[in-house]
Amino acid sequence: MATMIVTLVFVFITGLCIGSFLNVVILRALSNESIIFPASKCPKCQNRLKWWHNIPLLSYFLLGGKCAYCKERISFQYPLIELFTGIIFALMFLKYGVRVDTLFILAISSLLIVIAGTDIKEKVVFDAHAFSLIGVAFAYAIFIVVMGIYITHHPQPGYFVPQMTFWHNPITNSILGALAGALIMELLARLGCLIVGTRAFGEGDTLIAAGLGALFGWFPLLFVLLASVVIQAILFLPMFVKGLWDNKDIKTLVVFLCFLVYAIALYCLQVSGILTSGWIFVTASVVLGILGIIASVFILNGLKNHPENRTYLPFGPAMVAAAFIFMILG
Repeated sequence: MATMIVTLVFVFITGLCIGSFLNVVILRALSNESIIFPASKCPKCQNRLKWWHNIPLLSYFLLGGKCAYCKERISFQYPLIELFTGIIFALMFLKYGVRVDTLFILAISSLLIVIAGTDIKEKVVFDAHAFSLIGVAFAYAIFIVVMGIYITHHPQPGYFVPQMTFWHNPITNSILGALAGALIMELLARLGCLIVGTRAFGEGDTLIAAGLGALFGWFPLLFVLLASVVIQAILFLPMFVKGLWDNKDIKTLVVFLCFLVYAIALYCLQVSGILTSGWIFVTASVVLGILGIIASVFILNGLKNHPENRTYLPFGPAMVAAAFIFMILG
């Protein structure tokens, strides 16, 4: 037990350090600078920071949240990303343990944090980060297949050997998942072009969905995207409902709330074990999809008629949040 606690603390501290580096990746991607040179500096006064100014999490509080030189306030993004990365690393370690697989999971987690960070800060997803996510996910699938072949001849406890048929192996699932993710998001984005005249989702969201499809496979991806919609709805709900109410768009409000209530009810029935029939669940999911399409049409029409309500909330962070939930609980 003591060894486990010490190891967990070590993983958490490692996550804090990686989080500090991820801050650099996020900010220098946005400023189009190298992540290696120059050395860390204050973005306001440009003074080079000392090593004790860069201790993850600790330095922010020791400096009172201000630059040691110019006393300008340091963005709270720095300790937040560091702490979040440390927590994610600890949770992933608890989930996956001391295995080579965990290194892939941690690499993917780091890329997801960077993608969410740039999307939240400047509403942009960089191709280099998204394609890296897809590449690492593919590499993880290949690793699982190679390990499966190896373990078939050299059994090892604690490792699950996946099915190796053509349609049911990690590599095929990863490829199909990436294609499904890109196709689904592009179809939804083009729907916005047809109705409103602009994409419903950015091209970066398509790449994120492709990366998540490569990670989870095509079928689990459907649930990840559904969870993303629910998360996005929760974040967007207050201002969206207010906009509908202010414009007296009661029809859209009713349709949207029906979709939301139905989705929550279906989820509760599924996780509680009440909904056990596979056919009923598939039918209920199809109905949910139809309701979602109807709600999307109403919403896009509402945005077309009331362009002043086009408050853009990036969808990437919602997908990242859903991915973390499924990686930890799935």
